[in-house]
Amino acid sequence: MKRILLTIAVLALGAGVASAQDREIDLQELDELNKIELSKDGSRVNTELHLAFPMYFGASTLTNVTYKGDWDPSSDLVYYHDFLKFRTGQNFVYALQLAEMEIRGDMLSLSLGLRWTFMDFTFSDPSFTLRPYSGPQFLSSSAGSNVYVPVPVSSVNPSYERGKSKIHASYFGIPLRVGLNFGKATLYAGASAELLTGGYAKFKRPKDRQQIREVFNPFRATVEGGFSYGNLGVFVMYGLTPLFQESLSDARTISFGLLLGL
Repeated sequence: MKRILLTIAVLALGAGVASAQDREIDLQELDELNKIELSKDGSRVNTELHLAFPMYFGASTLTNVTYKGDWDPSSDLVYYHDFLKFRTGQNFVYALQLAEMEIRGDMLSLSLGLRWTFMDFTFSDPSFTLRPYSGPQFLSSSAGSNVYVPVPVSSVNPSYERGKSKIHASYFGIPLRVGLNFGKATLYAGASAELLTGGYAKFKRPKDRQQIREVFNPFRATVEGGFSYGNLGVFVMYGLTPLFQESLSDARTISFGLLLGL
């Protein structure tokens, strides 16, 4: 999935640059295709509905990492302690803004949108994964257990070849953003409220994927900021709420990367 998204982004960016160079298309004309004007002619404040798809690409890391409840080192359930260590360079975050309502003045703008966010976290040690626990044996999620703890991947599949072990979470939410505009340059700050839409653990060689949605906090709130010039920018995003259930950990996310098409 990550490779597909990266390929789409590279092709989209390359096609846009080549098109602008070869055909000398005015970027302002392209931007007109991205919006529906809602304000009256002559209005000092413009109201627009954007229908194109700004995209966020980057990486994530964790801060305030703790272990509580079933993840506490004192718990007999935890087979691998201090397991919330990730490979930051391989913690992929991708977000797609589906639509946006924007009110724009001479310098200030206010927008409200709909956004889908996809986050992958790669464990530093690929030899374990998360699985539900019930009694003395580890069971599949179909058994109805809602206690998830780290277990050796080899206990799940003895033929595992130690490639990558990951956890994944996806969200759908509403971002609110305030922008300060200087021509083609925009400096913005914002916040979002998001609901968890999916969560699972996966590893490669052989491929395995299992639902672990109960591990993640069902609600996510963030603050964010960024800068863009034209259609390219940078962003940073901080999770105000824990990534996981508060009974397990208080770890928060910090995400950063490139912004395309703001």
